[in-house]
Amino acid sequence: MQQSVPPIPNNRHPYFSHSLAALGRVLLVSCLVGIGCEPPPPAEEVKPYARVHLTLRCPDAAFAQAITPMVRAWEVRTGGQVTIHTQAMTATDDTDIGILRSGELGEWGSQKQLLPVPVAFRGSDHPIQWFGWISAYSNPLVNWQEQTLAVPLTASGAVLVYRTAAFTDVKVPTTWEDFADVATFFAQRDKKPSLPPLPTAAEPLFDLFCQVASSMDRRALSDVEVATQAGADRDALAFQLYLSTGKSRLNSFGFQQAAQWLERLRHAQALATVPPGGSDDPVLALVEQRAVMAVLSLEQLARLAPLAREKNEDVGKWGLANVPGARHYVGAPEKSPPTNYVPYFSGGRLGVVRARCPHPEAAFDLLADLASPARTAEYVATPGLGAGPVRVAHFDRERLLLWMSYGFDEDRTKTLQDAMRHCVNQAVKNPTYELRVPQRRALVEAAARHLRTIGTEQTAEVALQRLEAEWNQLLSQD
Repeated sequence: MQQSVPPIPNNRHPYFSHSLAALGRVLLVSCLVGIGCEPPPPAEEVKPYARVHLTLRCPDAAFAQAITPMVRAWEVRTGGQVTIHTQAMTATDDTDIGILRSGELGEWGSQKQLLPVPVAFRGSDHPIQWFGWISAYSNPLVNWQEQTLAVPLTASGAVLVYRTAAFTDVKVPTTWEDFADVATFFAQRDKKPSLPPLPTAAEPLFDLFCQVASSMDRRALSDVEVATQAGADRDALAFQLYLSTGKSRLNSFGFQQAAQWLERLRHAQALATVPPGGSDDPVLALVEQRAVMAVLSLEQLARLAPLAREKNEDVGKWGLANVPGARHYVGAPEKSPPTNYVPYFSGGRLGVVRARCPHPEAAFDLLADLASPARTAEYVATPGLGAGPVRVAHFDRERLLLWMSYGFDEDRTKTLQDAMRHCVNQAVKNPTYELRVPQRRALVEAAARHLRTIGTEQTAEVALQRLEAEWNQLLSQD
């Protein structure tokens, strides 16, 4: 049987013993140095993606410039190397990571050229904090055919901007119908257009049309109401296209109302025309007092204060308000319908990883860093990016400083933050989304071509009939 180890006797001279031990260590080190020995160097830090090279393409030069320091910081931390190009990725290039506009996801997803986002990204302990996204960006806008193929980076957003001096006796519009009334009033009173020209490019023109149609196309519903309707009707959540047939819905009630709204503005001569060699820039029209109000994207709003100061204009003369809703909409009560607002989600930037990327783990690690809470807050706060909120935290009053980059005083900045909260209105569970089908470019070009003729060459009714026919023809070719 093993005997117990006797206790070590108490040392009556502990200081003396410790001193001897210390002296011994000093002599040992001195001896080693004296015979040419050196202490071993500290172990070199192992970086997870050393010798890994990635290629990132971002066609938005301003955003590419904004993320470049973030990418370089990731390189230092991980040992990876990233080449950044400011061209759009193509089907045959060497892109590993692509930055897309959200509407382009369908085109790439349908070609099976993108890798699904790792399931781990949705975990509650993952640094990307997927649970913090605004609901539209955590699911529909990053999904294609039941797969999550993208990571959200920035959102879009819109706000109504008006000249406060013109609205001393006129109410700022809260519906698109009111918007047309006010624009008509000023055009008739002042004998000149009261609004900027319609966008000449196809994308923003169709985007405006869909934004107006969104709140007219359906009544805003709660999650319980959505579950009931969607269960009974597959097309209850359809917008530009029927989900059941894939055909156009552009001649349905909401789009008819939006086309008639456009026709009314034309007839009232409220819309300015673009002179030869001129610009359709709504920001310039506001600053030069050629328009009393306009709905601006955040990218456009980011230019308002700098341009005003450049022209010695007072930024304080501009008021901000929510994007309008609608009085006439599907399901509206006959008497005194409340204002109906249904968010329309379009634009924004997504990050994707190509299917043939040789280092997908490294690529997704970089995307997770670029989409982290800290990085997305930096995008919102970066002047000129016009980056809208993708996370619920961006609406917190404690984050008001993020929105100061637009150049307004504190009160207007609070109004801007509130307008963004209204813009995404998470209480509405049946929002609408931009067109994301593979034929998107051809369809948008066709839509813009017909919309430009409303009120000049064609009536709203005829234009929509012809537009719907052309869309169905284009859709049947696939």
